[in-house]
Amino acid sequence: MVAIVAVLLGAGVVVGMAVQPDGTAAPSGEDALDRTAERYADADSFVGTVAVDVTYENETDRIERSARAQVQYLAPDGYRIDVLAPDRVANTTVATNGSVVWLDGPTGPPVVRSPNASQSERLEQVNVTGVVEKLDANTSVENRGTATVDGEETYVLDVEYTGSTELPDDERYANVSDGLDEIEDANLTVWVDTDDYRLRKVEAVVTGANGTVTTTMRFESFRFDVAIHESAFQPPTDQQVVSGAFDRTSYDTLAEADAAVDFPVTEPAVPAGFELQSAVVGTQGDRATVTGVYGNGTAEFVVVASEQNPLARFDTDGESLTVGNETVTVLTQGDTTVLFWEADGRTYGVAGSLGQDRLAEIAAPLVAAD
Repeated sequence: MVAIVAVLLGAGVVVGMAVQPDGTAAPSGEDALDRTAERYADADSFVGTVAVDVTYENETDRIERSARAQVQYLAPDGYRIDVLAPDRVANTTVATNGSVVWLDGPTGPPVVRSPNASQSERLEQVNVTGVVEKLDANTSVENRGTATVDGEETYVLDVEYTGSTELPDDERYANVSDGLDEIEDANLTVWVDTDDYRLRKVEAVVTGANGTVTTTMRFESFRFDVAIHESAFQPPTDQQVVSGAFDRTSYDTLAEADAAVDFPVTEPAVPAGFELQSAVVGTQGDRATVTGVYGNGTAEFVVVASEQNPLARFDTDGESLTVGNETVTVLTQGDTTVLFWEADGRTYGVAGSLGQDRLAEIAAPLVAAD
């Protein structure tokens, strides 16, 4: 996930206060971030490119991923993302006009949905304006001085979150909560333009027991208050679109999940001591995904059967392994191994930290049933 290139320039210090080259006092960290929030909140529109680099690194592995997208915003509710890279998801568009969200990509017809609360929340998370608002809320900010980013002078702001870290009592956040407990150190740095307080770069470095993830976002060629037509945020009118809903239902048993879909769901070979923790059916339009999570109190594995290809947006080049009469693909990241294969127009997968051989044993009944 990403390489970091940042050269921090020293800031002048007089009586403990940072001083700009023209002799005027630099704003405090809180003031600088407040002005950044105002910059985006006051904008009627903007367009620009966001480049995201992510690096995962531990003692033995280093994995890098990158993505680029053009973003457009039109107040109050229009937001659009056009993916430029990587190639496997390029030419994909995700947009909303405030009432519906739609997806148009090279793998199928455009899908139009009315987002529920959780999808609306995720849209807010990728909205640049929403990101700035979150940076400016429940944080303590220190202005470390100035640095040059892509030829532009910026203030370097260290941001520390001071709000509550308690997550809602919801099964969606169960794994996230466990991950938060494993975080050993987290640092967030924001570079904002000294002239007009636009974002230039955001970098988050999170270190845990399994390694360090560094995420860097660069904001390139942003233009504010430009003319953007409302049609950019409307679903396509020259193509047949598919109406879909973000539906997600939990069941107590895999048999109940099986009964809720139109394809057979096979029980995996569950190791002794493990039991089903959740069985979830997610549907988008007429396609369903069944996810079963199994655990023994200290370890988990996940089994997926999907009429979609949930791995399509990931780099799925891996090693080959024979399980029964099926050749499956094996991906490994840190302690997590993923086995997946396609059969009968569906994608199947088993993932966890139990090791490749044990996961292959778990997957064997699923392979035999295909």
